[in-house]
Formats: sequence, C-alpha cells, structure tokens
Amino acid sequence: MALAAVAAALLFQCAAVHFQYAGQWTGLFHHGQRWKLPEELRETYRHPDLSGYDGQFYRLAAHDPFNRKGYSQYMDNPVYRRQRVLVPLLAWTAALGRPAWTDAAYIAVINGFVFIGVWLCARLARSWARHPAWGVAFLVMPATLNSLDRMLPDLALLAAMSGFLLWRGRRPAVAWACVTAAVLVRDLGLLVLAGAIAEAGWRRRWIQALAYATAAFPAYFWWTYCSGMSGPASSRSPSGWLGSAPFYGFLERFAEPVSYSTRFAPVFQALDAAVMISLPAAAVAAVWCWWRKRDGPVEWQALSGASLALLASNPVFLGDSASYPRAFSLLLYPLALIALETGRWIYALPCAILSIRLALALGGILFRAVMNGSAV
Repeated sequence: MALAAVAAALLFQCAAVHFQYAGQWTGLFHHGQRWKLPEELRETYRHPDLSGYDGQFYRLAAHDPFNRKGYSQYMDNPVYRRQRVLVPLLAWTAALGRPAWTDAAYIAVINGFVFIGVWLCARLARSWARHPAWGVAFLVMPATLNSLDRMLPDLALLAAMSGFLLWRGRRPAVAWACVTAAVLVRDLGLLVLAGAIAEAGWRRRWIQALAYATAAFPAYFWWTYCSGMSGPASSRSPSGWLGSAPFYGFLERFAEPVSYSTRFAPVFQALDAAVMISLPAAAVAAVWCWWRKRDGPVEWQALSGASLALLASNPVFLGDSASYPRAFSLLLYPLALIALETGRWIYALPCAILSIRLALALGGILFRAVMNGSAV
C-alpha cells in the first residue's frame, strides 16, 4: 500500500516534469527568475514566475547545508530557510555530499516520507480497529500534495506527528525522536512539541513532559548555528504575519475572493470561500474534541493546531493558496485522524475541502500542460 502511494506520487511528478518542465526534474523546485544561482546549478529549469517558491531555497540548502560554498547569498532569507534543516540534510546525506546526486536524493527523500507517512497512518488506523488501507489518506493530505508538487518539507512534519502518536505509549525514545524531527523539519513543529508536553502535563507525568521539552534542544542548537549564515539578500523573516491579524484574514478572503485567469474561476472562488469557512470551524471543532476527550493524544495535537486560527490568519498569508494548506495541515490532519479513530467523519470535512481545492488546482494545471503539449 505504501509502495503504491509512492508509485502514484512518482507518476504525478513524472507527468508534471514531462508536460510542464520540458523533462527537467529541477522544475519541481520552482526556481524563479528573480534569484541568481551558483555556477554548478546553472542548468536549473527556471519558472516564468519571478519569485518562484520556497522549494528552490531548500534545494540550495541540500546542496550546501553548512554554507561551506556560500550558497546563503542565493537565498531570500538564509537564516530562516536553513533552520528547516531535516529534509535538506537527509538529501545531502543520501547523496554523500555529491552535487550530481543531490537533486535526485532530495526527490527520493520527499517520496520516502510519502512511504513513511502512509505506513504510519496505516498502523494508526489498525491500532484503532480500522482497515489499514486508510493509510493512503496521507497521500492526499494538503501538506503532502503541496510537498510533492513543490518539493516542500511539510509532509515530513505530518509523518513525524504520526510517528509520535503511534509510539508515544510503547516506544518513548522513538516518540521523542519524532518530536525532535518535527521541530527540525520546520518551526511549526513546535506546535507538535507543545501538544506532546501539554498532554503529558495534563496526565501529571512531569518527567515525561520534561523529556519532551528537551526535544527542542537539537533545534535550538541548530538555529543558533544558523544565525551566522545570513547573506546579502537577507530580508525580514517571512513569519512576520504570525498572529498579526487574528481571524481578520478569513473574513477578508471570503469577502474579496482571489481572481483566477480560468473559466473555472467561480469554482475555485467557491472552494476558497468554503476553505475560509472551514478553517475557523475546524479550530472550534478541535477545541470541542479536546474538551470531550482531554486524555486523548490526538485531541491535544488538534488543540495545539487550533492556535493557527489565531496565529496564521493574516490576509496576506491566506492570499497565497500554496501556503496556508501547509500550515493548517497541523490543524486538519489531527482532526482527520480523530474522524478515523471515532468514525465521526464530519471532523474530516475541512481537510477534505482543502484537499479537493488543491487536487483540482494541481490537476487543472497539469491538464492544461498536457493539452498544450498535444496541440504542439
């Protein structure tokens, strides 16, 4: 099942590379025209979009994780980007530090986390007396879809959460490693850590809570090391939108929908409106689920993710339909797991809406590329 999910992911990527990026796999990293590249990466596929997307910087981090080659000068905010080290470092390690192998290793790591995530999700389903085939749902999580399309590390964050939930009771050392990995994937992994500490504290397991707190140390030491990796293009941290406009972004995005240059624009605008309703509703549902079952580990993760309704509701952030699915997966994924565990499928509806929104967008882009290729 996990292998079938990886095969499906690779099939999508192969189609995207063939029809959208002229057969160049570096197109998956979405390098924009705005940013210069080092000489050894000059053959990179460039997107028409000037800015490109975040995957381009994580690729640079994979080629030079310790800034020995000075690749920080090619990043928009190297300190911020390099803090999210786990996936780039795994790719660099898998490639044995060889530049010629690094891109392939990075793509393999991303798809490796598809395998791990589906397998862990299947194990969770089995532990709740559900059919393990439900593990395939990991493949269509919003963070997974975005990560496969743009080489982003976010699916690794969901895999780390899954590992923590699976092993927290039986293998505490492995659960601790999963929480540590979550924080090293990206800073939002601190929410996974917060949920783990809060649950242990609620159960009055103070030693366990203290042990989980130490999971932040590796990230702290790495972030401290990264503070000396700034470059000439460094800008203010893009996380400045955090907590700056609680709930306002949902209202603005609902009242002023984004314009799309496609005949299906009304469909996407309707789905955007549904997403803007479902995200705050999901936060309320997460609090409700926690209130009903305050000793449930998934419920604590959902409660921790509910804070995103306050932290990540800036209208600027919500205007980027490729960004908010990544962050809010920390809210939607635990709710989907609660739905799987309890059979109350209404809790999976917000995640389903966002996944459908992303799948239609990605499918539409690929379909147009196929049709344009056929026309030629």
